[in-house]
Amino acid sequence: MKRAIEDSFPIVEINRLAVPERNSFKPIYQMHKWFARRASCVFRAILLGALKPLPVDKDGKPTKSGAQVIMDEFYRDHTHDPDTNGKVVLDPFMGGGTTVVEALRLGCKVTGIDLNPVAWFVVKTEIEPVDLDELRAAFERLAERKVEWSGKPLRETLLDLYRTRCPSCGGEADIIYTFWVKSAICTDNNCRKQIPLFGDYIVSQKTPSIRYLPDCDCPECGKAFDWEIEPATMVADTKLMVNASKYSAGQGRTTARWSYASKPDVNKPAKVVCPWCAKTVSPRLQSTKPKRKKVELSVLLCPKCEDVWQFRGPLADEARCPGCGHSYDPKLANLPDRGKVRCACGNDAKIIDSIRALPEDQLLPMHPYGVEAYCPACDAKPGQEEDDEEDSNGNLFSEVDDAAHSAPEHQMVKNPNSILWKNSGKYYARITPADLACYQKAGKVWEKHKAVLPHPKSKIPKGQETTRLLEHHYLYWHQMFNSRQLLALTTLMQQIADEKSEKDRELLLCAFSNTLEANNMFTRQITARSTPGGTPPAGVFARHDFQPKMSICEQNVWGTKSGNNTFTRRIWALEEGVEFRQKPWDAKVPTGTKMVKVYSGDILEHDAEATLQSADSRKCISTTGSFDLVVTDPPYAGNVNYSELSDFFYVWLRLALRQQYPQFAPEYAPKAEEIVENATRGTSTGDFEKGMTEVFCQCNQMSDGLLVFTFHHADNDAWYAVLNMVCNAGFEIVAVYPVHAEREQSLHLLDKESAISYDLIHVCKKRTNNTSTTRSWANVRQAIRQRARAEIKNIESGRYGNEPLSPMDRNLVLIGKCLELYSEHFGKIVDHEGIAVPLQSALEEIKMMVDQLTTQETALPAELEDSIDPPSYVYLTCLCDRREVPSDEVSKATKGITEPSTLMDRDLMIKGRAKRGRTYEVKSPIERLDMLKKKFGVEVVDAQATLFDEDLTTITVPGVIFIDYVHFLLGLAETGESVLEWLEKFRGKRPQIWAALEYLAKRNRTFLEPVRKIMGLMDEKTLFTERQKAE
Repeated sequence: MKRAIEDSFPIVEINRLAVPERNSFKPIYQMHKWFARRASCVFRAILLGALKPLPVDKDGKPTKSGAQVIMDEFYRDHTHDPDTNGKVVLDPFMGGGTTVVEALRLGCKVTGIDLNPVAWFVVKTEIEPVDLDELRAAFERLAERKVEWSGKPLRETLLDLYRTRCPSCGGEADIIYTFWVKSAICTDNNCRKQIPLFGDYIVSQKTPSIRYLPDCDCPECGKAFDWEIEPATMVADTKLMVNASKYSAGQGRTTARWSYASKPDVNKPAKVVCPWCAKTVSPRLQSTKPKRKKVELSVLLCPKCEDVWQFRGPLADEARCPGCGHSYDPKLANLPDRGKVRCACGNDAKIIDSIRALPEDQLLPMHPYGVEAYCPACDAKPGQEEDDEEDSNGNLFSEVDDAAHSAPEHQMVKNPNSILWKNSGKYYARITPADLACYQKAGKVWEKHKAVLPHPKSKIPKGQETTRLLEHHYLYWHQMFNSRQLLALTTLMQQIADEKSEKDRELLLCAFSNTLEANNMFTRQITARSTPGGTPPAGVFARHDFQPKMSICEQNVWGTKSGNNTFTRRIWALEEGVEFRQKPWDAKVPTGTKMVKVYSGDILEHDAEATLQSADSRKCISTTGSFDLVVTDPPYAGNVNYSELSDFFYVWLRLALRQQYPQFAPEYAPKAEEIVENATRGTSTGDFEKGMTEVFCQCNQMSDGLLVFTFHHADNDAWYAVLNMVCNAGFEIVAVYPVHAEREQSLHLLDKESAISYDLIHVCKKRTNNTSTTRSWANVRQAIRQRARAEIKNIESGRYGNEPLSPMDRNLVLIGKCLELYSEHFGKIVDHEGIAVPLQSALEEIKMMVDQLTTQETALPAELEDSIDPPSYVYLTCLCDRREVPSDEVSKATKGITEPSTLMDRDLMIKGRAKRGRTYEVKSPIERLDMLKKKFGVEVVDAQATLFDEDLTTITVPGVIFIDYVHFLLGLAETGESVLEWLEKFRGKRPQIWAALEYLAKRNRTFLEPVRKIMGLMDEKTLFTERQKAE
């Protein structure tokens, strides 16, 4: 029975849902951090498509496309669906549990396996039944539990570690974030000064929307100005506010002047200071209805006096500190280039050299320079109208709904003159002596009690990801935290251990572990962000690695009314995840409207059947029993080293779980058995391929079910390995569908030169063609071309959704359909010499054929369609009119048909010598001429052909591709050497050479003269009589 996903997949519709979800996942997937999570809507669609049959009429013809079936079923209740209920789904790499959760929602039975104990614990927490009221009661018990070293309840104890004084009202305030900076020591022995490692001096940027009354007239001077009835401020001290000389009034009000005064009582006359004459007046209003405008605000740090101050208006290249008068460029600091630091003495050095000059057990010095704090007294005044601005992003998946939760309130009088109420009582300020004393006091308490407070004492082992930690002298896991963080976290963990309910204790432990990710000294502040979700600090795993940060953001561990990624926020996220289990929803985007939630009956039942194992899939799949379907998101070669990264959580969780769960008994998460590419462990792409093949071979014990998996397509070599292992495991590839992958603001993607933001869904079935008969690659190629043409018609008819596919999506779908023909006869396809055609070569030709069928602008002449090789095709269609290609654009420039390394091996391209090797240079025919002479040299001719006797193109010359013939002739013509004899030797490719020369002359004018010379000889002589006769 053919399944819906074998026919097609709703790429457009699912991608529309995946884009917002990948920026903020559904609540159940926010219960704990996991690496490279994928959108759940993708896996719900996969499961439905793999379980639902493709409907057919009495003649066996489909009555619906697979994409239609999937979308028809996507929002339905499957509580009593016979196609999904009771079906057994296996996920051999369950990771964060997306397949497990979505399969359980459909009523399936699930077996989830993962080598990593942290993944096992996360998924266990996600799916186990929980009483929400009991969880909330457990949290309150925890908050009120008395701490031995402080004598106070836990909540009060942890909040006291982050207290400060508000500069505006003088009242008590909570520190939300403390900002730190590391310093390098100048490597010049005559200097040796500490250099703060700032990339710039911008602490934060924001563009708030405020209400104002436009064009108010001053009764004294008669001039007009904007009366702002809401304050635009991010600092608490008006003396630290500077306005741009021009354009500070806000967007759309560039020439206006402005003045702020709170909206007056209706019974009192308005009092506003005129910005023109500086008199306090009651202005004449043009309208009593306020308007809105956006105002640019920047919070800056002065590098001289370290004042934290506010600049209003577009940020220029020069700013003047209001505290000390120092002028500087806020966008330019001490880091001139990546990994380098510049001292005031003029010395430029590598930061790593400064670290290496320190003793091995000594970290770079660091100091705090500022805070963001929350003052409850300066928060919104009672009865004051709150900001009712709509979310311009229409983001349905907000991480935490603050209104749904309560936070501890300070018992104090509101500040009636607050200028911070529009900013919800939050402000930025420099660090004060009292703030430093608060931190130092916490450090002393930690030193006094650390012997009895639970914390990891393990060393950081050497690994591919941890090498950078060791290079920066982080030798132990606890060194990734400062003393105040360690005091807060260990105290919190100690109190969690006292919870008597095992289930509630593990849930609290899950929230604690999740808190660790952004409460360490590897967390940095994001000064501004255009994507949904505000500007929370970027946690240690924003890039899926252990990159040490130069400027650090320390958070309030417990959390106050404001602040992201605190323990309180993680508890709220946990509660919302539990609520989602009983009231799940899926997103929907009606045409022309914002996203809405569609609630369904697909809840996680208390008696849901799920078997979770923390084990090596290669050793336990055979013991799990039968299963109907395999859906998984496997490791991506060496893209993410899960075990090394998860040790960050594991060493803490182990302290609480090792007595109960044997998988947490070892000192570190298991690594030797992990199926990844890791140079430090000596595991290669071949080892990765071998391990994955073993797993997929065991998956092949299904009777007739599908294997469906996603793979992050960022490296063709890794993709070739994946396709090889699928075919070697006895599967054939039915289809490949592109979908959006990681979250949009993932720094892991943004920092990668070749970053690609989509996954490929691979649909595979057991290979049934087990004959030993070989197939000619020429015949298979012809069939592939026919298949591609037919699929183009299917795409144009709307099989994959109601909207056209993007060119990239279309090509990937075509490649997948073409791969089916190759994989069906895997290992039995041979070339004209009887040699097996490897998958990589086949895939390059398939990509080339697909591009030939879908590209119009640079389409090649018909003479070249069936005879050209992929490198020559890429040169002609993509590179012939370029001299260089930036490294981060090379995959796009070459359309991913072949790898840059292949083009370099063919001498068509070299790594750029300028711009620190960040470009590829395309070689000209003259630059290739010496190498081509060796290929077509006298020794070859003498050995294999006689001048004007034998056709050289009929003789196999090692390493020669089609473009070599063309470039050789062009190079000879440009240098004035004889071309005529070589035209005769290449007579077997005369039509193709003629067509290529005409094509090049049109694409690149620099080829015009040598092309005319060569084609003139071809016309004058009788070398091409056959072609002329044919015409």
